[in-house]
Amino acid sequence: MKLRIKGNSVRLRLDRKDLAELLDAGRVDDGLRLGQARAFTYSIVLGEAQPGRPRVDYLAGNLVITIHRDDVVGWQARDLVGFEHLQPVEGGVVRVIVEKDFACIDRPAGQEPDDAWAFPNPSTAC
Repeated sequence: MKLRIKGNSVRLRLDRKDLAELLDAGRVDDGLRLGQARAFTYSIVLGEAQPGRPRVDYLAGNLVITIHRDDVVGWQARDLVGFEHLQPVEGGVVRVIVEKDFACIDRPAGQEPDDAWAFPNPSTAC
């Protein structure tokens, strides 16, 4: 799972393995470890979210994106790239994006294992 934060937007990219884990376990967790006792953690969970509208929360030091189960089930089998939602928050909005992680078109030689679980890139389809 890949996380990108830019301004007031958060984007998660999930590969096929992440998507399978999300459907099987109901969540995927990851993080940036800053030593033994410190980490920035983030998760995507199946839960109470409006269909087609993932939401983000910050709970107990963990950035959590919640997505509706039916969205994930349908998403896995379709060509849909992902979901985007503008979530109102105090003083503005947060843009929440959840997308499939596609294989890199121009990945440098030797880094191919990074795409082992990526979705096939539609830009390279014949």
